This record gives sequence, C-alpha cells and structure tokens, in this order.
Amino acid sequence: MAAVSQPGSRAGLITALVVFVILFLVSTVLFFTANADLQVAKKTLTDKSKQYDSVIKQTEMTDTDYEAVKQMQGDPGNRGRSMFDIMKAQRDDLAKAITGQANTPAAKAVEAAATTVQSVNKTLEPAGATVPAGSLNNAIMVLAASIVERQNQVDTLKQQMAQCMTDLKQQTALYQKELETHKSAVETARGESKTAVDQTVAYRAGKDEQVAGLEKTLADTVEKNRKALEDLNTTLTTRQQEVDKLKKDLEKAYASMSRFKVTGTAENAIRRPDGTITQIGRTGSNLVYISRGLGQQISPGMTFEVYDKNEGIPRLQANNEESLPVGKASIEVMRVSHESSEARIVKQSAGSQIFVGDLIANLIYDPNVKFRFKIFGNFDIDQDGRATPQETDVVKRLVAQWGGIVTEDLDIDTDFVVMGKEPVVPNLSKEDLINNPIAQFEQTKAEEAFKAYQEVKNKALELHIPVLNQNRFLYFIGFFDQAKK
Repeated sequence: MAAVSQPGSRAGLITALVVFVILFLVSTVLFFTANADLQVAKKTLTDKSKQYDSVIKQTEMTDTDYEAVKQMQGDPGNRGRSMFDIMKAQRDDLAKAITGQANTPAAKAVEAAATTVQSVNKTLEPAGATVPAGSLNNAIMVLAASIVERQNQVDTLKQQMAQCMTDLKQQTALYQKELETHKSAVETARGESKTAVDQTVAYRAGKDEQVAGLEKTLADTVEKNRKALEDLNTTLTTRQQEVDKLKKDLEKAYASMSRFKVTGTAENAIRRPDGTITQIGRTGSNLVYISRGLGQQISPGMTFEVYDKNEGIPRLQANNEESLPVGKASIEVMRVSHESSEARIVKQSAGSQIFVGDLIANLIYDPNVKFRFKIFGNFDIDQDGRATPQETDVVKRLVAQWGGIVTEDLDIDTDFVVMGKEPVVPNLSKEDLINNPIAQFEQTKAEEAFKAYQEVKNKALELHIPVLNQNRFLYFIGFFDQAKK
C-alpha cells in the first residue's frame, strides 16, 4: 500500500468540512422555509375548516340529502355548478311553486303557504270542514278530497233533480189526462142538458098548441051557441058548465107551464110534500105504504124522508150542520103498485114513531115539474173524508134518475144549486214551496178550485137561488144513510 501524503489529506478534510457546512446551512434554510410554509398551510387549513364547518359539518356530509345533491352535481345539466348553486335553484323553484312568482324568498313562501291555509279554512268554516296547517301538501290533499266530496254531492243533487223533473212530468201528464176526462164529461153533460132543453121546448110548444086548440074550441062553441041561441036555450046550462070546465083546463095548463120555473117559491117547493104514509106494515115487517104509484114517476130504489104530519117539512135554513132537515125516518121504495108503493124503513130516528098521514118528501121528485139543478164541486157522499168526481157523478145520476134536470149553466132558470165539499187550500210557507214544483202545482190547483167554488156560490146568492150543501141535499131526498153504504 502506498503512503498517503499529509498535506493532501488535510485539504480533502477541509473541503469535506466546507461542503458539510454549506449543506448544513442550505438544509437549515430549507428547513425554516419549509416550516414557515407548513405553518401558513396549517393556518390556511384551519381557516378553511372553520369556513366549511359554517356551511356544512363533517357529519352532515354523510346525510342522504348531501349524497342526493352530490349525485345531481354529476348530471350533465349540472356540470360545473356548485352544490350551493344547485340547492339555491331548488329553493327558488320550490318558492315559485308555492307562490307562483320567481325570486321569492323562502320565508315569504312559507308565510304565503300559511296564509293560504288560513284563508281556505275560513272559507270552509261554514261547511264545517278544515285543512291541516303546517303541511301545504296535506292541505292540498284534504282540499282536493273536500272538492271531490262536494262534486259527488252536486252529482247526487243533479240526479235527484232529474228524478224530480221526471216525476213532475209524469204527474203533469196524469193531471192533463184527468183534465181531458173531465172536459169529455162536461161535453157529455152539455149534450144531455141540450137534449133536455130541447125536450122542454117541445113540451112547451105542445102545451101552447093544446091551449090554442082549447081557445079555438071555446071560441067555436061560443059562436055556435050565439047562432043557435034560440035552439039551445034548453041546453044553455049544460053548455055553460062545459065552458067553465074548459076554462079550468086552460088555467091548469098555464099553471103547469109556470111551474117550470120556481120564481120566489123555493121555500114552498121544498116544504111541499110529495105524498103521505097511507099504511103501516105489520109489526116487525119494517114496511110502510105511500100514496104514490104507477104513472106518477115513482120507481124502485127512490128514497123519501118522512116528516111529522103536524110539524110539516122543515124550512130552508142556513147551510150549517146543526140545522139539517132530519125527519122521523128515511124510506126506500121497493115495489110500485097502481095507486101506492111499498117502501122499507132505511133509518128511523131514536124515540120516533111513524103514523098514517105523515108526510114524505124528496126535493128532486115532482110528478108535474122537472126542477133544474146545478151540481158543482166534488162530493163525499159516503162520508169517508175524500171528496171525488166519481161521487159527484152519483149525485148527478140520482137527480136525472128521479126526474130532475142537471144543468151546467147557472142563471135565473136554475132552481137549486147543490154544492160539494169546499176545497181546502194547503197552508204552505214560502220555504215549503221553494224548489218544490209539485207542491207549487198542488197549491195553485187548490187555490183555483176554491176560487171557482166561491164564485158559483156567490153568483147563486146574487140570483136568489137556494144553495144546499151535500148533507142538507141528501137529507131532503132521504138518501143520507143510503149514501154511506
């Protein structure tokens, strides 16, 4: 091994020492520089941590909502946008959806939602419904359900209204049919009345011709008696008797004609008896015999009221139920003989007894006169509480069957007016009539019927024509108890 030179070793050591020192200085400078940068970085990190903690905490970064926004940030439409920008856009969209206006602060949107719920509840208060506060979605759902419920109610009411209209049309059709039937009956009655009037005119013309013939015969007889006075002196007394008889026949003819109209003698016509009781049947037979028979317009089924022979037939008093012309009994003709008829006792007043000579009366019946009757209104002759047009037809049929004339006219030629039950007008309030067309129709129909009833009654009183209600009329013809069967 070669020996090392001493001076060379020292120079190398010095050089190494210098290099070490330089490296040490550089390292020290680098260390302090790096340490200063590290402190600045630490301070910056601390400041940033505080800043981010005020925005979002570390624990909140694991929340599902954060992850949802983070996923939205990866959508193509949101690239380059911050989470704050995305969330701010969502808030603005939500506020606009609530208020309908852009750039509305969230607080105002919440306030507007609360105000809307309060306003809705105030509107729904009269209907007894409310929507929950605090949740606009729930409020909208409740309100939607309420609207659906109200719409269902409206649909139900529409169906009920449609059914009511259908029922009204059916009811109106029934009333129209009834009206047509009534019109047909009126036309038939008018035809029958015209026929009766024509028969009356023909009868009067026949009587006039008969009177004219009697007058001519009388004139011829007188003329002959004058010319043959000398030759007929012996028969003068006989001829004078014939003349007197002819005069009496003439007066009877005029009297018969004048009785076609009861002028101021309604009381006499009503109180004039139509016959008497001529015989009482054997005990227990319930039969009597009357002084009317064949040829005197008597027929089986005809009824009479029996009155005391001393007291007579009651007067025509006011139409009230306390003064009805009730007699001793009511009788019905069973068999008609030559000069009398057999009748059965239909009803007999308590404590009364029928005697020979007692009077019988039927307002319709008269063997010599056909009285004219105006029958108006609906009757309840069976006393069941329901007045019907069918029972009115029964009354008309009785009048025609027993010798009277049913007339539709009401004038001075009318002898009697017989009124049915007075129509009753329902006492309905305005509230009952509102939205109830059927009740309105019934109310109007009842008012018109009552008005027509009063007009007929008042006109009869003005013409001084006797007016009888149905019960008084039925008693005057002895048919009151028969009608209830």
